[in-house]
Amino acid sequence: MDELLVARVRLLDQQGRSVKAIARALGMSAGEVVGVLNDAAAGPGRGEPRCWVNAGWSRSVDLESAPQWAGLDPGASDAEEVRGLVAVLVAADSTRSTKAQVAGFLLDVWCLAVKNALAPEPMSESRLAGHRGLYSSAYEGHVQVPADLARALVFGAAAYARGFGFEPEEELAEEFTEAAALLGEPADPGPIGFGRDGKPFFVNGPYDDPEAVLRTLRRAVGDDGFHFELAFPEQPSRRRRLFGPRW
Repeated sequence: MDELLVARVRLLDQQGRSVKAIARALGMSAGEVVGVLNDAAAGPGRGEPRCWVNAGWSRSVDLESAPQWAGLDPGASDAEEVRGLVAVLVAADSTRSTKAQVAGFLLDVWCLAVKNALAPEPMSESRLAGHRGLYSSAYEGHVQVPADLARALVFGAAAYARGFGFEPEEELAEEFTEAAALLGEPADPGPIGFGRDGKPFFVNGPYDDPEAVLRTLRRAVGDDGFHFELAFPEQPSRRRRLFGPRW
């Protein structure tokens, strides 16, 4: 990539511009911008991204092949319910800026995988601290985890859902791609098991299309290959953000 263009990306990043704003200003894709920022941050003083997941996350997945991670969820026994939704927050630091690029995911680890994603945006440490609290407000708090665990959750859940024919679409696909770039390359295969009791288990949210999901599951695994529970019978009108307002 042209050195002048790389320099302009880094300058706009230092000014606190978001990945999408930089991409629009320079006529680049968001993925290209994230790649430049990751390369810039790969020098001394910057290691793996910092990652957090909601307390109780481990109760929704199978860690039989990853027992080393079972102890990283001290609040698991206090979680009020197991619902198959895991929130992952990622912050990639840079040696060239005091702000971290922050992205997030809401994962349905039992069936659909990517329910929502927040594309990277710059945050100071104080804003990030507040964002973490807001991000996990629907749970019993959050815990910091290694980046390898976050990668196994995000990319593993996406691969599991893809096997049944579920992929993020349109704007969600774009935001997932941008957010996932902060995590780096996925581990293949991941050690975490998904689904519930060995099968996909679909529990619809208010913005899912149950009939479409069930048709896809029946094509993929047949009537006996999955379980489901319909909590919201209404048809969705549009997707909304599930993590509250942006900062």
